[in-house]
Amino acid sequence: MPIDTGQQWVLAGRESELGAAGAALRQGGGVLLTGGSGVGRTRLLAAVLEEAAAAGRTVVTVGGVGGRRGSGGVRAFGSVAECLRWLRQSGGGQRVVLGCDDAHLLDEADAHRVYRTAAAGQLAVAATVRQDARHPVGVDRLWVEQLVERVEVAPFDRTATAAVLRARLGGRLDAGSLERLWSATQGNALVLRELVEHALDVGSLRREREVWSWSGLAGDPPRRLADVLLLWLRDLSAREEELVGMLAVAEPLEADAVARRGLASAAEALSRRGVVRVEQTGRRVRLRLALPLAGRTVVSRMPALTARRLRLQAAEAIEDGERTGPDEVLRTVTLRVAAGLVPERRLLLEAARTAVRRQEFARAEQLCRLVTDEDREGGEERGGGEERGAGRTAAGGDGEVALLLGQVLAGQGRHEEAEEVFASVRGRPGGAAGRAEAVAARVANIAFGLGRVETAAAVLEEERDRLGAAGAGSLLTARAVLAVLADRLPEAVAAGEAVVGLGGPGPASAGGGGAVVAGEAVAGLGGPGPAPAGRGEGAAGGPAGWAGGTVAGGGAGVAGLLPVVAFARAELGDPGGASALLASWARQAEAWPEEALLDFRSVAAHCALVQGDLRAAGTAVARLVRGAAGAGRLGQLRAWVYQARLLRRRGRPEDAAALLWQAGAVRAGYDWLTSPSWVLALLAGALAEAGRHGEALRTLAEARSAQRAGVRRPVLDDAIGFERAVVLAHAGDRSGAAAQALEVADRAEAGGRLPAAIAALHLAARATDAAPSAARVQRLALRCRAEEARLQAEQVRALARGDAEALVAVAGRFRSLAALPAAAEAAEQAGRVHRAAGRRRKGRLASAAAQELCARFGGALPPWAEPGERGTDATAALTTREREVAALAAGGLSNREIADRLVVSVRTVENHLHRVYHKLGVVQRAALAELLVTRPVPEGGDAEAVGAGRTAQAGRAARPRPRPAGGEERGRCAMCAQPLGSAG
Repeated sequence: MPIDTGQQWVLAGRESELGAAGAALRQGGGVLLTGGSGVGRTRLLAAVLEEAAAAGRTVVTVGGVGGRRGSGGVRAFGSVAECLRWLRQSGGGQRVVLGCDDAHLLDEADAHRVYRTAAAGQLAVAATVRQDARHPVGVDRLWVEQLVERVEVAPFDRTATAAVLRARLGGRLDAGSLERLWSATQGNALVLRELVEHALDVGSLRREREVWSWSGLAGDPPRRLADVLLLWLRDLSAREEELVGMLAVAEPLEADAVARRGLASAAEALSRRGVVRVEQTGRRVRLRLALPLAGRTVVSRMPALTARRLRLQAAEAIEDGERTGPDEVLRTVTLRVAAGLVPERRLLLEAARTAVRRQEFARAEQLCRLVTDEDREGGEERGGGEERGAGRTAAGGDGEVALLLGQVLAGQGRHEEAEEVFASVRGRPGGAAGRAEAVAARVANIAFGLGRVETAAAVLEEERDRLGAAGAGSLLTARAVLAVLADRLPEAVAAGEAVVGLGGPGPASAGGGGAVVAGEAVAGLGGPGPAPAGRGEGAAGGPAGWAGGTVAGGGAGVAGLLPVVAFARAELGDPGGASALLASWARQAEAWPEEALLDFRSVAAHCALVQGDLRAAGTAVARLVRGAAGAGRLGQLRAWVYQARLLRRRGRPEDAAALLWQAGAVRAGYDWLTSPSWVLALLAGALAEAGRHGEALRTLAEARSAQRAGVRRPVLDDAIGFERAVVLAHAGDRSGAAAQALEVADRAEAGGRLPAAIAALHLAARATDAAPSAARVQRLALRCRAEEARLQAEQVRALARGDAEALVAVAGRFRSLAALPAAAEAAEQAGRVHRAAGRRRKGRLASAAAQELCARFGGALPPWAEPGERGTDATAALTTREREVAALAAGGLSNREIADRLVVSVRTVENHLHRVYHKLGVVQRAALAELLVTRPVPEGGDAEAVGAGRTAQAGRAARPRPRPAGGEERGRCAMCAQPLGSAG
């Protein structure tokens, strides 16, 4: 495939800015492009001048910018004086455009001359200025007196970065690679270009079947990229260089620690220049380098002694701070090791444990190897023998190091090696708690890493019998997680019943969906309370796998088991009871290990979302997000996923997609609550809801590919199937969506997962015909305590009966739960039923209420609920498989690649494409992209370009409208005349 090696591709994400600049010139004014270093101001100005010349304007330039070689109508001058002299001789006028790159470098006299000439109407100015630079007075007067329109050229956001890379590569990147590239460059156009070109040269950016993938930058940045980054850091003072060096070796640093080193003024100056980024979380203010790759470049060119000095200074600054927790120990130990010092064994072990919890497996492996080396050297000095082995075991020794090393190997995907290490730990002494921890870690590796769930269950039962009563209780969490993994949710709840309250909290009061039964209340083996100190505290049974409660004793058993039991109860249809169960332990949970607390908060958010009360869900998600910073990569992954789920329910799919792109790049080991394929499926659903159908279908294909490569997990597999139905419904294949949703409903009902079954039936009924599902959904709703599921069932029954008043009532109840998109859809359905029955006035009121609700959450109705005739999508006639083939073909895949992806023959693909061309009336693949990325036009609305060809301007237009202060909009509902409250 030919690839353009020029620079034209970087304009793919600048359609909005290019359009604004061109409009300003066409209206007789000028334009001032302002932005930071490397964002592409010069290239954008050149494109603006080329367009002006092509439109017949006379273009003159100073500063070295101009059209491409050979383009007519552009005259270049070496100085402003020479240019203005020519202008006076030629007569000038508004037909002349003066292009000036880096106008902030003009001296005051030249800037004033340019201003006076423009003010006299003798020319229009098109110039660039650096945002953080001091501008000459004449340049400032240009925009103050509105002689030019200021257009900000910001770094690319993720959507624009995706568009730029598609233009460069001729195809799309997978979600993880896109996020890694954006995170490395922060959307800086110059750095992005250099990094992409380098990655193509060395082969780390390559096409794998239907998508491009980037494995990351191995080693130091290449010379050309490093030189570009160092240009960004030029002209620094001595103190600024010192601060940049410290951040390069130890970012992030607390602002207070920087101030204690006498570098506060340097930090302020670098922040103004955009070199340093300030992050504030609560009362913590931390500093980072704005471009992550800059730090690697600085370190790569730093003298060894300077690097050593700065690392030790940074370690001392961290130790002198107010915080002295595990994270600080990990950072100081890492810095001292990098400086050539080996801390004492106790600190190495503590740092290694923290690195495992943070899923920083490469760092954890290095620390474990250091401990092993220290033990070996110490044993040789003492002569080795049994005395050494006993001493190491008493200190938490060899067995613990081996356990940590096994977790590290599993986290790096080296599962066979990890199994060997875990098996070697089995026979070592260390108490029941230590042996149980090793068993849980081994079981997690077998189940999640090797994909052998039944083998993991057999190993667990064997080891449970061997450990006896002393250690069996601490393995309940592992049993419960395996039950969830195998879709045996009642067994997970039964594991909670096995741990009956002995001095713990009594039955929780009824809440939401129902009361907590005393036998199900998970109380500690020794009563509630914080987990005991010692080697088991905070230890997970696998990297990011089990909760941190697999150790025996006290509340630690509850810490691991409680979230699993609550999750199972919510999935079985009692999210209110599950939430009440969690609430009864909320105070004790604050003292639990970080992994257990993360599970606790994640499941609390999940239960609230299943219940359907978006206000309560918002509170739970906010609590999860606040605590995610201290829980490593897994915490960040969970925070992004649950935020995105909430945003989608609130009608903000674009914002949800931005978070899910980030989540897709996180490598957090295995997790019982999430999976990479599910995250991609959620992203596909969000893209479909945003109208980006072609991109959604391609992302869904990526998700299903990842799903086949992973471990079978029925709960998440059905969640992926549900998102597939969502994508198909939004893309116009409503019969295919209904068939997919009914398959999900069948499996979910068989597993007892009532909310999932009802949600799938609800989607099928809304997308096609409600009558076939009405009786079934009513039967399921009688057994389910989830408020949202009951409302969904009522909506299906009302649709089947054509009961407009019941739909109005459903809309009101959805609104009381702050579920405004669901309320708007139900209101529009009521309006449709009223109009069909001839009640036009009531129909107009209901539809007006729906539009009012849409305005409040800043979104639109789903395509099947929009006013007017259904089936306006040109691709509605395609079958599900034809739609998938068309989407992959539009994405640039060959017939062979499509066949490999869908596991069919090339001939089958050719037949599908032949039918697609016939149905859509096209004759080539290029035309497919247009049809697959354009959303049907709502009645009275404007066409919205979406998908791969989406412009930056369209991306911003799709974002939610700003709400009034306080999140409220005054007025009354046109449907029920009730005051409009908070949007939740």
